[in-house]
Amino acid sequence: MRRTASASPSAAQCPACPTPGEMLLIAGLRGWVQLRSAGEAPHGVIGRAMSRKTSARAAALFVAWLETVEAAGRRPIQVQCPNCGGISNDEQRLIVACGLATSAFDVGLELLEPMLIDGESAMVLARSLNLALADCGWRLPARLGRPAVGHPSPQRTLH
Repeated sequence: MRRTASASPSAAQCPACPTPGEMLLIAGLRGWVQLRSAGEAPHGVIGRAMSRKTSARAAALFVAWLETVEAAGRRPIQVQCPNCGGISNDEQRLIVACGLATSAFDVGLELLEPMLIDGESAMVLARSLNLALADCGWRLPARLGRPAVGHPSPQRTLH
């Protein structure tokens, strides 16, 4: 059974929280970096894991996307320890850029600029990955604005 982003009640309750599709990418990205750090090739392991959750096409695009990110990287990808909580700046940049790839390509490209020497190829693959994930029910949001923090406060009137 494949989970879909729309089936997650937590995604609807917290618009600033990562969606199931974003969490899937974060898990794949962290697994990739952990295997790379251990001196192992992540392609097969991560590709098979992604394929089980999504499709062979989405998994192949995910692997190609991360290979391209690594090849164009100014430095190794930095991820947050899963036990410490939170999401690293690199994780945020990659995941948000992937979500923006189909609707705001240039904004996604700007997000990747501090990480990548040339982000164009990564963004083209991100667009294809985004569409492949959506076909499997793992939609990514296009996060263009600042997330709302807490509840909006009532408008004050000046007297």
